[in-house]
Amino acid sequence: MGWLQTILYSIFIRAGEPKPAPGSPRFVRHRRNLLMTLYAAYFLFTIYEVDHLLQRDSNAYNDLGVPLDVDESTLQSRFRRLTVQFHPDKMKPGVNKEWANNYYVHLKNMRDVVVDPVKRFAYDRFGPEILSKCTQCFTVKDYVNHAVLVVLYTHAALLFFMFGANALGYLRDGAYWRYLALLAVATYEVRTAMRPDHSSFLANYLNPILTWRGIRPAYLPFQATIVVRKAALSAAQFLGLLIPLYRDDPLKPAKVSDDTEDTRHKQVDRLEAVVKDSNMDASRLLDLESTPYRENEKAKSELKEALKKYMMQNVVHQEKDVRNAIGQSMHRRRQGAPHGAVGNR
Repeated sequence: MGWLQTILYSIFIRAGEPKPAPGSPRFVRHRRNLLMTLYAAYFLFTIYEVDHLLQRDSNAYNDLGVPLDVDESTLQSRFRRLTVQFHPDKMKPGVNKEWANNYYVHLKNMRDVVVDPVKRFAYDRFGPEILSKCTQCFTVKDYVNHAVLVVLYTHAALLFFMFGANALGYLRDGAYWRYLALLAVATYEVRTAMRPDHSSFLANYLNPILTWRGIRPAYLPFQATIVVRKAALSAAQFLGLLIPLYRDDPLKPAKVSDDTEDTRHKQVDRLEAVVKDSNMDASRLLDLESTPYRENEKAKSELKEALKKYMMQNVVHQEKDVRNAIGQSMHRRRQGAPHGAVGNR
């Protein structure tokens, strides 16, 4: 992260201008913004990655070259043309017969799934895995019951894991968003499993735009579920990473009630950064003010020393963090003094 921030400074800060010193409030603020940008870019990349994998794996409708709302007669007509093209006995010499036979069997299996209303219902909503896993399912009700139980068991296990992790002190940042994402995904998956048709958002809005623009093939409900699941969990994780960045804002002073060792260390770091910035500003101003005494090194040195001492004391003592730290230190000293010795200094 440090080298990336250095490169960005070299690009966006002109030569000769001072760069923010490491540890200064400006430097820490820039690092926080850079981290937020990287987290957001990674979040978008995870969505793109899962969508790319879905396109690579394809689906029955894309393999057969038919739309999602294809009827039986159109499907059979299309499959006859595919038979002429891909049947092993009709392939040209030199084509791998084993590959041709396997691909034709795959097309035939996909045709059988789309033709069967029950299997088509299950395939559209739950993906091809459910057809091999639920061997005792023969009706739509069987597939729906199986899918709902899998969703409930899976999310109950995740909920139990999150409760345990929070109880042990882990994953507390963004815990609310994780629970919300878990509930939203479970609700969406159960609703997708139990509705008799495709989602109206997919059928009426998203898929027409994708196919009209040629961006990608239309989404099936099970593909949309995979994207929603990944997006929700990634968004919850993304917000969990952002919360510490906002909570640990170096420009916001710590509360007096947060009198812990970690808070004191952070206050010291902020004070050190303020002193460094003030020292740099003082040095630049002193060089400017001592220009008339350029020939007299002794007078120049005395002037710079006096001005620097004056500027550092006034700038530092006016900082809110400094006043808060001095006040807390004095308060603790008075509390720890013996009876009768507590004064106002």
